Amino acid sequence: MRRILIVLLCVFVATFAFSETVEIPVEVSKTTDVSVPIVVSMNEVLTLVGLDFDANWDSIRVVDTDGEEIPFQVDDIDLNGKLSSGDLLIALVNGSSKITVSDDFSIEKPEYNTSIVVKEEEGVKIIETPVLNAKVSMNGLIRVEAFGEVEGTVVDEIGIGRVSGWVGSTYYVDGNLGKHEEKTSGDFRIVETSIIEPGPVGVTVVTKLQSETFVGLDQHIVTTIFNTGDIRLDNTFVFNNYLDMMKIQSMITRPLTDISDDAVHMIPVFRRLLWADQLNITPLEYWFDRNAIMYVNRLPYIVFPAIDSMKPLWWGATYIFASQESWRSNYSPSLGIGVAEILPEKPVVYADYNKWVDGNTWIYESREFRDGVFKWLPGEFELYESTKDTVSLETADLPNHYVAGDELNFVRFYRLYECSTIGNAINHIVNRTIEIQSIKIGNE
Repeated sequence: MRRILIVLLCVFVATFAFSETVEIPVEVSKTTDVSVPIVVSMNEVLTLVGLDFDANWDSIRVVDTDGEEIPFQVDDIDLNGKLSSGDLLIALVNGSSKITVSDDFSIEKPEYNTSIVVKEEEGVKIIETPVLNAKVSMNGLIRVEAFGEVEGTVVDEIGIGRVSGWVGSTYYVDGNLGKHEEKTSGDFRIVETSIIEPGPVGVTVVTKLQSETFVGLDQHIVTTIFNTGDIRLDNTFVFNNYLDMMKIQSMITRPLTDISDDAVHMIPVFRRLLWADQLNITPLEYWFDRNAIMYVNRLPYIVFPAIDSMKPLWWGATYIFASQESWRSNYSPSLGIGVAEILPEKPVVYADYNKWVDGNTWIYESREFRDGVFKWLPGEFELYESTKDTVSLETADLPNHYVAGDELNFVRFYRLYECSTIGNAINHIVNRTIEIQSIKIGNE
């Protein structure tokens, strides 16, 4: 009996002595008083932990620098009912923290409460969080219908896609492009829309759509609504065969413009604006000429009425062929709320015009934030000496050619916020952008 006890004691001591914990650092530059959303795939966690580590995945924890546990959730993005590489670990942090994983299989999965309610009214799914209420359409698009004390369409169709291209193109065979069509996600076939069970941090909607016009083009939308008023969109267009496309855009529609007559559009001064190049002036000078520059902390920002076309040089959009910037926002002084779009990284602006035009640019048109590929290059390129001959306007040269396996991915954060003035709103978004773009998970 004594020998058995000694053996058991040795096994216990050995198990205790050799259990290990891997720590994955999470770095955030904190500049506001609002928690910062972090999202990391389980595939990335596995890579950071290491394939040779015998991890107990129930032991995952997120802890702050004081060792205090931070609530988190792991969302089943691929909807297979089990933990897998495509799933997302999601948390809200208030500064630098870490993700820990142990090889001790006695540790059990944590349980946290949620304050989010998902319900159905007249066949429509409703999401209620501590700060906002939203409706989920049949094709997985989000409409925020209440934020704080404000009711009405705060922002609509988060994640909707706008695509156009040539149906039946045989360009690489005989040079023929086929028939041109333009569609939005509302025309796509719904493969699946699911609302994942809410967690302590937020709730995620997963949607898979297929275009019946552009055969082989799929859209995968993953939208997470956080308790803080932040919404993370992961919008991916997947090509399963060859397609010639003129537009591939991710959008939101009607941010505040349905409920506020005084809403303004705010954005950092573009690093490139085609119209300014054509006039041989800077983007700052272009907007100065339209009385649309406001200085905040001695830095210039573009600010103009959100429902005003602002006398564009040509075309009907307020701006088009404009560089992607770190953020843009609509804000209502009378309501004291805003809707901002924040990019997780500051976009690159290529010096080569062809490379820049082939990639993602920003458009503000029809009260929509449009983001992505726009290849309708009008004759005005040739009317101005500065842009003449910079790009080919031949129809056959316009479309982007995509093949099976290509993907276009848009990860965007939409921040709903309260502020008392335009200047305060700009300050808040600038600081929030610093936080979002500072997130670093793992050692590099």
